[in-house]
Amino acid sequence: MAVLCLLHRAYGDDLMNGIRAGLPGEDIREWPDVRDPADIDICVIFRMQPGFLAPYPNLRLISSTGAGIDHYLSDPSLPRDIPLVRVVDPDSGARMAEYTLCWVLFHHRDVAFFQAAQARGEWAYKQMRSASSVRVGVMGLGHMGASACERLVATGYQVAGWSRGPKSLPGVENFHGPNGFEAFLARTEILVNLLPLTAETKGILCRRTFDAMPRGSVVISAGRGAHLLEADLQAALADGQLRAATIDAFPKEPLPADSPLWTTPNLHITPHCSSTASLETTVGVITGNIRRFRAGEPLLNLVDYSKGY
Repeated sequence: MAVLCLLHRAYGDDLMNGIRAGLPGEDIREWPDVRDPADIDICVIFRMQPGFLAPYPNLRLISSTGAGIDHYLSDPSLPRDIPLVRVVDPDSGARMAEYTLCWVLFHHRDVAFFQAAQARGEWAYKQMRSASSVRVGVMGLGHMGASACERLVATGYQVAGWSRGPKSLPGVENFHGPNGFEAFLARTEILVNLLPLTAETKGILCRRTFDAMPRGSVVISAGRGAHLLEADLQAALADGQLRAATIDAFPKEPLPADSPLWTTPNLHITPHCSSTASLETTVGVITGNIRRFRAGEPLLNLVDYSKGY
């Protein structure tokens, strides 16, 4: 049997070379060098078009090259009886916490105001609030969300979290479920989205959510692209319901050059870079799971199809 790889070219040849080196003796083929589709029993894929897996009748394991798996789950033809594993970097929580704190501080300290003043050549003073007076809310309290909350609490912010079920994190006020969502939003002036993408969270960054927050609030999203309704974000920024936003993931990526989001006032864009696994971790998790699979051992980071992550 053989392993078919369709990889993220951002790594160049390093990821492919690492997988080959970590799996000596395996028949490893890089797409489109498939040869006989019946040979393929493992697919290692960065991103795929719907129906990509259909030609492989003997497929027994699917491995994502990253933590996100929404592009798999959005494919109605995905065989839900085949195990799907993903890459989780132990350091990913720390990286996401850094990204979150960076942008919370950016908006709390209104760095954009001072940048604009510098561009005008103006010595513009503005009184700064203390972190202890700023109410930050984090949606999603898994590994990354918990890490972000810990960093925000340590910096002195008033932190609340919202999750599907009740969670207990030091220094974090917990809201959960649909019944707790509006109360969570009402006390949140800087909203951080770190949710997984599920049927329930798709489109959650919408006008209804923005309008439930205090006027002049901020949204920071490092979740998934499909969380965001772009037109609703633009409208909320245009009428001042939101004073600013930072978005890391978009429904279509790369963000098209002609997208109006590039020039939307008070919108800050990063290219889906908030927390990426290292090359070493990616190689180690992918090859380790393939070795476990061949040996009949439990798989790491196995996706629960019923939960969507």
